Amino acid sequence: MVERVVFPSRRGNRLIGLLHSPAAEAAGRGAGVILCHGMESTKEGTKHRILGESLSAAGLTVLRFDFSYVGESEGEFADLTFRGEVEDLGGAWDFFRERRGGPVGLLGSSMGGTVALLFAADEPAVAALALIAAVARPRRILEEIRPAELDRWRRDGVWSLGGVRLKRSFLDDIDTLDVLGSSARVRCPTFVAHGDADTVVPVSDAHDITAALAGERQCRIYPGADHRFTKPEDLDRLLDDCRRWLIEHLLPERT
Repeated sequence: MVERVVFPSRRGNRLIGLLHSPAAEAAGRGAGVILCHGMESTKEGTKHRILGESLSAAGLTVLRFDFSYVGESEGEFADLTFRGEVEDLGGAWDFFRERRGGPVGLLGSSMGGTVALLFAADEPAVAALALIAAVARPRRILEEIRPAELDRWRRDGVWSLGGVRLKRSFLDDIDTLDVLGSSARVRCPTFVAHGDADTVVPVSDAHDITAALAGERQCRIYPGADHRFTKPEDLDRLLDDCRRWLIEHLLPERT
């Protein structure tokens, strides 16, 4: 069963999601997964639709939702920040925990992977984590912009980054983020996935995150896979690996 749900972000924004509930005979211990999409994606992305169906068929309750400013959730995209999305994930976590009492894992892709990691660093109840092409060094974005343009962004309060308008709050946010420092506080089992043909987020970010993690971790690099895993065979391998990791750590009796 798939149910449309509405809940607040911890920062107050109204968020929209889809809750996949397993059949009664398949449900396992009230365990579940929250999916976190990337910067310019939504809950309707291919990976998340497939995972919503396949993980719920395996017995997990799955929540996929739109972060603020995209899809059906409220807000203006120019207000996007990593820390703001962590607050959105906090709202999804609170909503989910009210409905399900079992272990809960997180899966995030690209910016959503970084958001899931940052949240897990401060939430010890996260039972498992899967990261797809997560960003380890958000500040790299600033290093690719000329100093004069950064000054103009700070002065004008808004900037077009890759054709997307973002406010100064995004700049201030990534200027102070320490993703690798947060990685060192993550204690749950973590799967790190990345394609070695990714031209958006370098594959070195996967190695850096893996090295920084404190708990059980596994890193898999997919030869020839791009940022979005657009080749069907790459996507199939990726999603199979993510499913296995989450089921193994959330429903160990079914492994």
